[in-house]
Parts: sequence; structure tokens; C-alpha cells
Amino acid sequence: MDFWSRLIGGSRSLSTKTYRASSPTERLTAFKRTCNTLQQIWRSTNSPSGDQSATTHARNCIDRLNSVLSDESRGPAPHPCLAYAASSQIFVTVTKLALSSYDDGMLRSATVFFNTLIDSEVDGVVDNRLFARALVDLVRRADKHSEDVEGRLVELLFGVANNIRLQPDILPAWFAPRSEDQDREQQTNTGAEFAGATRKDDFPLFYLLVEYVHHGGRAGDFARTGLLYLIETASRSKNLERWLIESDLATLMATGLGALYSQLGSLSFDATSDEKMPHIVALSDHAKQETALPPALGATVDSFMSYLLFWQDTIDHCKSAEVNGTLLDHFQVLFLEQLLYPSLLESSDVEGGSTAAVLTYLYRILESINQDDLVHRILHFLLASPSDMETSPTLKVNMSVSRRKSLDVLAAFSEEAAKPSPSLFNLRDLALLGLQSANRQTVLATLRLMAVILQRHHTFARSLIRTVPGQYAGQRTVGQLNAELEQLTEMATSIVEDPTLNDSFEDYLKDASLILESHLYIPPAETGLEDDRPLEIRQEDPIVQELLNCVETFFTNSVIVNLALTEVLMSIASSHLISLDSWLLVDPSKYVYDDQTTAQDGPMEILDQIKLAYQEPSLSSSETPTLTSALQKLVQKIQQWRKDVPDFDILVAARRDLLHHDDPAKDTGRLQQPFEASTRLPSERRPLKMPLDSDIGSPRGRSSLVQDLPGTPASRQAAVGSPLRGSSLRSPDSRESSSPRMTAAEELRKRLSKPFQVDHPHKATMAGEEPEPAADAIVEEEAESAIADEEPRSATLGHVLTNVVILYEFLLEVSATVQARSTLFGEAGYPGVGWSAPLDEELM
Repeated sequence: MDFWSRLIGGSRSLSTKTYRASSPTERLTAFKRTCNTLQQIWRSTNSPSGDQSATTHARNCIDRLNSVLSDESRGPAPHPCLAYAASSQIFVTVTKLALSSYDDGMLRSATVFFNTLIDSEVDGVVDNRLFARALVDLVRRADKHSEDVEGRLVELLFGVANNIRLQPDILPAWFAPRSEDQDREQQTNTGAEFAGATRKDDFPLFYLLVEYVHHGGRAGDFARTGLLYLIETASRSKNLERWLIESDLATLMATGLGALYSQLGSLSFDATSDEKMPHIVALSDHAKQETALPPALGATVDSFMSYLLFWQDTIDHCKSAEVNGTLLDHFQVLFLEQLLYPSLLESSDVEGGSTAAVLTYLYRILESINQDDLVHRILHFLLASPSDMETSPTLKVNMSVSRRKSLDVLAAFSEEAAKPSPSLFNLRDLALLGLQSANRQTVLATLRLMAVILQRHHTFARSLIRTVPGQYAGQRTVGQLNAELEQLTEMATSIVEDPTLNDSFEDYLKDASLILESHLYIPPAETGLEDDRPLEIRQEDPIVQELLNCVETFFTNSVIVNLALTEVLMSIASSHLISLDSWLLVDPSKYVYDDQTTAQDGPMEILDQIKLAYQEPSLSSSETPTLTSALQKLVQKIQQWRKDVPDFDILVAARRDLLHHDDPAKDTGRLQQPFEASTRLPSERRPLKMPLDSDIGSPRGRSSLVQDLPGTPASRQAAVGSPLRGSSLRSPDSRESSSPRMTAAEELRKRLSKPFQVDHPHKATMAGEEPEPAADAIVEEEAESAIADEEPRSATLGHVLTNVVILYEFLLEVSATVQARSTLFGEAGYPGVGWSAPLDEELM
């Protein structure tokens, strides 16, 4: 102990101003003295951890070195201390002392020392193999029980990776691959063939980053970014590119993603208070059921999605086509084929089953990523579309030997696994079963999955919705288009008489135009398409039939299901690959004119053609498109209710006004934003002002427009004069007597909660009359049992009113999309004088 006391005392006799001296010579002298002290501490004992005073003194010396280096690095050249640190290799001593002390403070000081040297860009440091070994030993062997220490150590690895990215010539100091002769010798001795072998000794920095790539916090962020930098460097180093292909990088990344996916369990739902629940959900009959609650996606989903986004970033940053191809090959075989697809295939749709969960997770995957190659692999495989390799086998000839070996091994592994193929049962088949399910949670998850595919990855629309080959969309005249638009808007105006209809339609038209324009800039992703012109939907397609069946039960559906359903239908209508003919609009060849006009010969022929183009045909009921027919039946039911319920118009207008005054958007967390978006009316689905490079049509790209909705001005509120608005907005301190109003409001609430037979409305629900006790009990019992069923046969009056408002907004949205398509896609015009003439001024 006396020795250490004298040594510590001697070191303390060095005045502070000695190592903070301003001249380079004095600074270097003080720096050398401190380095010698560290060397003496290390030589004097092999275990400083047993002596706290030695550890403290060593840490103080390293802090002193850090102070000198920090002062010098901020000043002008020369930097003699930094150069001496590199030539004396003091970093080796610092590593030994830090590892033997088992002290967090010592490790923190050591990380600052190494970080300063890395940032100094002095020759003989980052390009020095001895420095590389010292830093790797420090990170690999340090006791990282502290999250702060762990983050600091991984930050060192990130700093080195960043230097390699900026200066690829320093790579040999950190990367020493075996030669081809050594590889062949090892394979001969071990009998092992190419299988993505682990080669930690070749590139220890790389494997250290891989170890932390799954972590959260600073360590995970630094590791993922550092690994991206190293992969990016592969495009400038053939040796590194070959090593990445032949190493187990792709295997580790794919199995790591699979491990995180395997930890995802079934969906759970947390109860939502009435104050936090959106009005459109709270005012429905299913407010407390799982279809109306956001899934509780916990930390496991967050970790999986973070790693999936890291995959996306890796493919984006890697400039080497060979490395990218290897990564995508492993992603498909080890994750898609061996894990994701089997989980979809083996899921169960019984109560408490996993079908809704796996569909929800797939929805979250496709909603989050936008990397074309990843999306291409996922959807081409799950939808059983031919891959590029299958359609162009000659591409393999141009691959490197390493890549061909990697493909051969993966192919053999896939054959040995003997997993089922999507060619027998693909994502389309699963979607059909999901729509046919008796479980509303499965139906909702299926609709959301279809919506995200059709919106964000709409180039796969024909793989999901069957079309008729060669049956391209016909072109209609201005008069034919006007007749179609008049029919659609008349259906909407027959539901709600809105004085601000023109403003509402203009807003929808702007939204539709932005979405359609964004689709035109993306080429089709399906292989072998001869033409990207829109094709007619195959009417007998089972998925189309199931969507129409959902439309038929629109008023008794859950409002969340209806919002997802209308989103799917609008996504189909917005696809530039799918025609509206015979599905939403009449086939142009089947229009009927009451008075056929024949163009005259001579100079008036063109004028006659223009006049004929404006002539509106008669829309025959026998040629009504399938979706339009289903919508007309819904509107006819509303017309009947208007006759049976005298104040039905007032109730609908009041409910629409109330829904448009929903609570402000709440911060529900990144993973629950899609649910929040799914609880919005069609009028709130898409922002009116959106740049073309934004996430158009995706749940992440939406924003609430409650304050901008055209249906909520004060004039219309006053005109409505509904008891619902009066009871909810008037102050209890009003001059008028509050008792009659409170009584009226209570009676209205009771009335809205009464069962409403959709097919045959009960007399008690019509004019607010009190029913006979026996009849009322029977109706309430039927409604309660129906609501408990998976698909209720009846609903309350308030629930029906909410769905009526959703239908009205949907009809306006459809009408605007039809008009926008006619202009942008050239689907209407003047025959003989050009189909692409502007139609905005002539329509409506």
C-alpha cells in the first residue's frame, strides 16, 4: 500500500497546468508522463480490480489523457499527443486495464479514449490492426451489465464502421478473409460444403455488430446503422462482397427475423374507456366488442417491426446486387417459406384462434414496408405469382459463383423441408376464407389486409381481384358519364339533403385525383403483363361475391367492418389496373338511347358527333352493375324507412353532424395508428393536401379533417334543429327550462337504443311511441341475441343511423373517384375528336 500511496502522491504532484499546458511541447511531455504512469500500473499488478485505489488512479490517468487529447483535437495542427498515442500503442494498455478492473467508470473512460482516437483521423489508429484488435477485445470481453456502458461500447463499433464507409482503404485492418486455397483446404479437411459458414475470425467487427442488432435503445440503433454502413461498403470491395455472400450474414438476419416473429402471440385487447373511444365506435352496438377495440400490440411486435424496417434499410443501402440478391433469397426461403406462410396456413379460425392474429401481423408488415424488392418477394410468393427467377432462368448464368452456390444450398434446404407451396393454397384463398368466416375479428383483419395491399401495393390488384383477360375498359362519352354520375349522386342526395354538397364533392374530387395520380407513376409489379390498361372484374370471382355479400348486410354490420369494407371497395375503384365497367358502371356497349341520333354527312359531322357525345342514355335496370345494384337496394331500404319513420331525415342529419364533431385525434402510438385511421368516416380518410411522394392512401398517410368537413357549418346545424344536437350541446344554464329538454334527451337516447328491424321496422321505433310490454320484450330479446351473434340480424336505431351516414359518405367518395378516373385515365371524352379532352367543366 505504501508503494501505491507514494505513486499516487507523486502523480498528484503533477500540477493541473502541466497537462493543460498551452504549448505542444509541454502538452506532449505531460501526455507521455501519464502514459508511462499507466504502463507502470499495469506492470505492477495483473489484477488492479483487487485494489480500489489502483483502479481509481488508473481511471484518473485515462481521464487525464482524454482531457489532453480533447484540448489538442480542438486546436490547430500539429497534434503530437494524438500521434504519440498511435505510435506508442497506449490503447493496448488502456484496454487491458479496463477489462481487468471490472469497473463501469473505467469502461466509460476507456470508451471516451477510443472514441477520441477514432474521431481524430490520425494515421496509425483506425488503419492499425493492433488498434482493431484492442477495440474488438474491449467490446467483446467487457462486462456490459450497464445499459449505458453497452451503448458506449457499441458506439465505438459504429464509429469504426462509419470510418470504413468513408475510407474503404482502412478495411484490411479490420477484415482479413481467408484465401480461396484456405477455403478449399478447410472444406477438404472437414468435409463441409458451402453453407454460409460462420467466419468470426475473418471480420470480428461485423459479428459484434450483428450481436447487438436485435437490441433496443442506443446499442441497437448504433449496431443497425453500423451494419448498414459495412454492407454498403461491399459495393466498393470485391473481397467484402464475396465474403458477405458466403458468410452467414443472410442466414443470421433471416433467422433473427424469424425468431422475433415466432414470439408474436395471439391478439389481446385492452378495454377502452368511453372518453377515449371514437364517437363512431361509441355510438355503435359493438362498442365493447373486440372488433371495435384496438389490438394491444406490445413490445414483441415493436421489436419485430423494428427489425423488419432494418431489413428494409439494409436492402436500400446495399449497392451490391449480389449481396442484395443473397439477402432476399434467404428472406424468402428462411422467413417466408419456412415461417410466415406456414403460420398463415396452419392458423385456426375457431374462437380464440390465430387466424385474425396472423392476418393482422401480415397487415402490419405490408403497411410498414415500402421497399420494392421486399414487397415484391412477399406478395409474389404469398399470391403464388411467378418469380423473376422462374420466368427468366437464364439470369442465373450471369451470377457469381458464390451466389450460385448460395442458391443451390437454399434450394436443397427448401426441398428437404418439404413445406407446402402457395401454388396450392395462397393468400387469395386465405382472404376468401377470411371473408367467409363467422368470426367478425377475422373478417375485419381480412378486409384491412386487402385494403393495405390494394392501397399501398396496388400493382398487385389483379393477383388479388380476378379480372377477365383481354376485356379492357371501354371508353364512354361525356353524356354516358354524366348519366352514371347523376345516378350515383342521386342515391347520395336521397339519403342526406346537404346544402354544402358541392363543397363536399370538390373535396372528395381533390382526394381522388391525388390518389389516382400517384398510381400512374408506379409500373405494374406483376411479371408478364402485356398491357397495363384496366381490365374488367370477373363477376363470378368468389372474393368479389363475398364483398357484395358484406354490402348486402351493410346496416347490421359493425361500423368498423363497414369502414374497412368501403376502404377496400374504394381501393379497387382507384386501381388503374381494374376497370369499373360491369361492376360499378354500365359497359359502354350496353347503353340504351331513347332517341337514336345519326350523324349527318358533310361539314356538320364533327358537330353532330359532339352533340351525340353529350346525349345521355337511359340506364336500364337489367344492365345495372353488380355493386351499383347492391347500393341501390340499400338506398331503397332507406327510402322505405323515411316513409315509416316521420323524423328519419332529422335523425340522419343529426347523427352525421355528431359524427363530424368527433374528439380530436389522440396519440395512440405508432403501432395503433392503423386502428385509429379505421375508425374514421370516408370523408376523414385522406388529406386534402398531400404531396405526391407521401404515403397516399396508406393509414400512416391519413390525417383527421374534422375541422374542415363541409357538413358542419353553423348554418346547417341551425337548419337541422335536431333534438340530438340540442340535448348534447345546449348548456344546462339555458334561460329555458332544462327539465323538458332533459326529458326529451333521455327519451331520445332510449329511442336510439331501441331495436330496429332492418327489414321490417317495428312500430315502436317509428314515431317514439311506447310499445306494448310483451311486444317490446320480444323485440329487445331478439336484438340482444342478434347483437351477441357474429352477424346480427338486427341492430339499434342509433347503429343503423351511423351506418346510413357511412353509406352517404361512401357514395360521394365513389362519385368523385368515377369523375376523376374519367379525366386522368381518359375513360370518357368525345368520340372521333379525341378522348382525352378535359371534362371538369362539362361534368356535373
